[in-house]
Amino acid sequence: MQEADDFGPTMRGRGSRLPRPRLRRGDRGARAPRSTRRGQGGRRRGRRGRGALGTLGRTVGLIALLVVGLGTALLLYASSQLEREPVDGLASGGRPTNVLLIGSDSREGMTREEQNELTTGREGGDLADTILVLSFQGGEAALLSFPRDLYVTRCDGSDGRINAAVNVGGTSCLVDTITRVSGLPIHHSMEVRFLGFRDVVDAVGGVELCLDDPIRDAAAGIDLPAGCQTLDGADALGYVRVRKIDSDFGRIERQQEFLKALAAKVAEPRTLVDVPRLFRLASAGGSAVTASERTGPLALAHIGWGMRGLAGGAPTYTVPANPMTVGGAAVLAVDDTEGPALFEAFRSGAILGEPADPEAVQREDVDVAVLNGAGVEGLAGNVADELRARGFGIADVGNADRTPRTVVRHPSGQRDAAELLASEVPVDVELQEAGVAVVTLVLGEDLRD
Repeated sequence: MQEADDFGPTMRGRGSRLPRPRLRRGDRGARAPRSTRRGQGGRRRGRRGRGALGTLGRTVGLIALLVVGLGTALLLYASSQLEREPVDGLASGGRPTNVLLIGSDSREGMTREEQNELTTGREGGDLADTILVLSFQGGEAALLSFPRDLYVTRCDGSDGRINAAVNVGGTSCLVDTITRVSGLPIHHSMEVRFLGFRDVVDAVGGVELCLDDPIRDAAAGIDLPAGCQTLDGADALGYVRVRKIDSDFGRIERQQEFLKALAAKVAEPRTLVDVPRLFRLASAGGSAVTASERTGPLALAHIGWGMRGLAGGAPTYTVPANPMTVGGAAVLAVDDTEGPALFEAFRSGAILGEPADPEAVQREDVDVAVLNGAGVEGLAGNVADELRARGFGIADVGNADRTPRTVVRHPSGQRDAAELLASEVPVDVELQEAGVAVVTLVLGEDLRD
């Protein structure tokens, strides 16, 4: 048995049983704040229906970047702002798509003045302070949070807290550990840096929250009265960090509420038509995120469509766990009954209300030609690279006549393959049966708007 210090730092708060998830479609893990405007920016017209998301504080830069879901120019700009890292063990095929979102407690890149201003202190263990998986298919999504004190077997065979996996072997180790624990394949990973949170909130002009009770915590640097108020970046960071007033689980709930309010603010029409503000958001969000290498512009847009429903609320879950003590350390163990049931619901897609069909066509079964009808130089090549990384075969890459709308053309008898490809594209796509040799994606000018 390992010593307690090998587990990673202890999570503050009560060691109580976690809330039990309900596996009914549409349940939510936290009450949305009164300021959340449900439904704004959260619906898509056409074949695929609505998107969905919700939770946790330091993913805020990522959400603000992705929830906008705008055209090629902004996506290319935002993509260029991202740092990228090689990550081992990522899946290339299968559905639903699972994205690992990580919030680190690292203070790297913060000046001493910024540390003092935001009352973050100077010490950070570079641990995974927030760990969650966004799962989505078509327009449906759900979010699963992994408590940072979860006692697991990590990638190197050591036992301890899951939040220390990044210290053992970086993001690749955390991907491997989560797959070991849950059986969930991970397709993309994104780590959000501490400082980007403040910048994103300020870029959007602050976020309104309505508090039932005042919150005061000198360690988090906040003194907020009860009632409705607009939080700037510094106060928002304090709000999602505070936990001394209750527990880490209370903090998670506050983070969920804040992100729903932020998404509602970003999705407001007055934000979406303010182009300078959108580019400030893209810059702040992009510079706050380190993504896996193959998360390019199309992947960002695809993930963004899965996230847009956050403004309207989305089902969120926490891994069911029970408190226990190991080597004198308080940790959490996955509940033997409810944990496997929840993991299976995520693996199969049942959590989204769309159980996977074992006979459905898979990405690796589909060869695709990608043609550029959008007039954006290099777009077809970039999209082909991303589709290849997701498991599709690429038969051809080239140009087409300019077309206003993105189209998927398919040979007779390959409608299912065409629908699978269309579900990967972040705009509503017209399907056409045509005399083509393989399923053909013609990128249209609607990807620019």
